[in-house]
Amino acid sequence: MKCLCATLLASTVLLFPDSRAVAFQDSTQTNVNSRYKIERISVQSSAFAVTKSIQREFDRLIGRPFRTEVLDELEKRIRAEIPNVKVTRKVLKGQQKDQIAVQFVLERSGKSVDFNTTRLAYHSQQNFSFGAGIDFKVKRVNFSGGLLTDNNERVERYSGLRAGFLTPLTKDSRVRLAFIAESFRSQWHTQSPDFQRTRTNFEPTVLIDILPGLKIRSGFTFNNLEFQLPAARVQAANAVTSTLRYSKQWQLGLAGTQTLDAGYNLRAAATLLSSDFEYRRHTGEARLTFASGNSEKSRSALTLSTLFGAIGGQAPVFDRFVLGNFNTLRGYNRFEIAPFGGDRVIHFSADGRYRFVRAVYDTGTISNSGRPKVLRHSAGLGFVVSGITAMVAFPIRGSSIEPVFLLGMNF
Repeated sequence: MKCLCATLLASTVLLFPDSRAVAFQDSTQTNVNSRYKIERISVQSSAFAVTKSIQREFDRLIGRPFRTEVLDELEKRIRAEIPNVKVTRKVLKGQQKDQIAVQFVLERSGKSVDFNTTRLAYHSQQNFSFGAGIDFKVKRVNFSGGLLTDNNERVERYSGLRAGFLTPLTKDSRVRLAFIAESFRSQWHTQSPDFQRTRTNFEPTVLIDILPGLKIRSGFTFNNLEFQLPAARVQAANAVTSTLRYSKQWQLGLAGTQTLDAGYNLRAAATLLSSDFEYRRHTGEARLTFASGNSEKSRSALTLSTLFGAIGGQAPVFDRFVLGNFNTLRGYNRFEIAPFGGDRVIHFSADGRYRFVRAVYDTGTISNSGRPKVLRHSAGLGFVVSGITAMVAFPIRGSSIEPVFLLGMNF
């Protein structure tokens, strides 16, 4: 009779997908729910994102038996790593028989203001990049603001302020409106009349969830560039932007997962938008990750990623491609490779992790139209602890080799 009641109670988890999962045990302390397998684990939030270490824990649990105590510990980790967040766990019926889906809903707690560090990284040849911000919510609208100084993503170091908001346009939040306002002052490695002194940007965007895993983002970007050389002048770089992204995860055995994340971005500036520049910037990227392991001491992951891009027309320097930073050709200095940026880029990276050890291999080329292409290689070895990587990377070439030290979060 006990077993019959326990089985009926466990079945309600599948009949009522919005209910909270509860562990039921019989007299032998056997978890009745363990006969169900975890099909997928996801996060529902418009303002928060879990860290890579928690995402790897999600990947590890896919395909394993449902155990409430394990998910309780995972829920505690989310609360510890993302302060001031309310975590609600839902158990939903899976697409396959005897499988369930787990969803963590992240919402702001009673505190209306959250502080965060958006980026923190150090490159021994390019110095620090740092960003901090504040987030708050008014009804259904999420507001954010912050300051940053970045010497990684673009040709120049840019420092300044960024603010914006994100609000749903439909009840199910599948269509959302975002707006970003930025104001930056630029510091260049050398002088050139092509380098702007300040840049302000206003970017309205609509985000649409087309299908599970498939998203589109479309809008405008209005950049005003103030130049100092040869004489003070202001130019506009206004463009239409569109991004298509796809993400999907597959189960590999009981403890392995395969995750694909790919995207394509188009930025088209034209005189019809009162732009002083006319160009088209195409960027494509894809990342495939294989992860496995049943414990902290045996986890492993291999990530293969590729990037390609091309620019047609004359783009402003801030919008040109860069290689030689925290994510591409680690071991090189981006000023050594292309001090003015490039309009053609191809890059491939293999990133392997086992326990706390991380090794990377990068290869790629960056050039300008009509100029010869040079294929470069680099490698790195380091350690990862709680999402923080310390790594020594070096270029693979016949001439003198000067290692680069990298330290940062989630790169």
